[in-house]
Amino acid sequence: MKRIAWLSLTTLISMLLIVSSASAAYVAISVPDRVEAGEPLVVTGTANVEGLSKPTLNPGFSTEIVLYYATGTKQEIARRTVVVQQDGTFTAIFGTAGLRGGQYTVEIVDPTKTTFGGSSTTLRWVTIVNRADEITVTSPATQAYDGTLDIAGSLPGVGNAGVQVEVRHDGENVFGPTYIQTTEAGAFALTVPIREGGTYQVRFADAAGFITAAEFLVTGGPAAPTTTAAPTTTPSSTAITATASASRDAPAYFAVDTKTGTVTVETSPGIDWVIEYADEDATIHKVNEKGMVEGEKATFTARGGTVYVKVYPMSYTDSGTVRLTVENADTVQTSQTVPAAFGGAPATTPQATPLPAILGVFALLVLLFVRQR
Repeated sequence: MKRIAWLSLTTLISMLLIVSSASAAYVAISVPDRVEAGEPLVVTGTANVEGLSKPTLNPGFSTEIVLYYATGTKQEIARRTVVVQQDGTFTAIFGTAGLRGGQYTVEIVDPTKTTFGGSSTTLRWVTIVNRADEITVTSPATQAYDGTLDIAGSLPGVGNAGVQVEVRHDGENVFGPTYIQTTEAGAFALTVPIREGGTYQVRFADAAGFITAAEFLVTGGPAAPTTTAAPTTTPSSTAITATASASRDAPAYFAVDTKTGTVTVETSPGIDWVIEYADEDATIHKVNEKGMVEGEKATFTARGGTVYVKVYPMSYTDSGTVRLTVENADTVQTSQTVPAAFGGAPATTPQATPLPAILGVFALLVLLFVRQR
């Protein structure tokens, strides 16, 4: 009984330490151990602790999850913004089509470097399998519709052991997965009956597992009717720029006098910038999809009014000068004050300043002097 009581006390103390303050919140992310290139990499997360009635992070808390290539030199591949839901969970999905095989890490960003407690799981490893260099596909990637899809190529390392082929179109299985014959040199050829044009995904595998996936575009032929939207034109414009210094504690603010149509704002590269913009309805939008190599970019439709843009670095330790390039706008100017849309004081109409009292007395004396004359 004493041992059980001691274990319960230890568990309770651990949970209290995890949630003792907002700066030591518990968070954990999970990923599959292995993902085949072309399949989505789904990252799930939680801010829940067993035995506690509410998550350690408030619903609506947002941060980023970053996918890195970690075989040899670490390289950022992509990042996604996640938002904690009412039940304390969050999800991010990364596309893996075309990614080279190897070891990757998935990491959740601690926005202050003190938000997550030491018991949190903020990094996971995942293997992405892509053996594309082992196979050669010789059939054309674009084919005219004739009722069939031609698939041919060679897999030298497999010999005559066969290759597994699976064909999918619009999320539905068209063929396989089925092993087909290969020659001594590993060559193979297959003709798959199809009923319409479009994009077809073909997956190849052998006894060792998944090899790679390829896409084929079939042009022409019967296809589901589609509704074509009326063409729209985007006014041509010359890009204009403005620069300002920015840090996490002192963001840069810009006022963009837009033209009607599609407007694009883009930061300079070199720092992992975050863009927030308040549209003409004062709705705030946040964009943070790039890293340091590319500038952050936001595109929106405007009615010709003023849009306010806020730019700051993702990291609290970064600061520098950001150049904002804007397309389809009349002007872009830096704002020395925080716009009302971002919590600044609203603009006020200057009030008439009353004349000093001495001027009033002087005016009265002049009036009396005139009347006496």
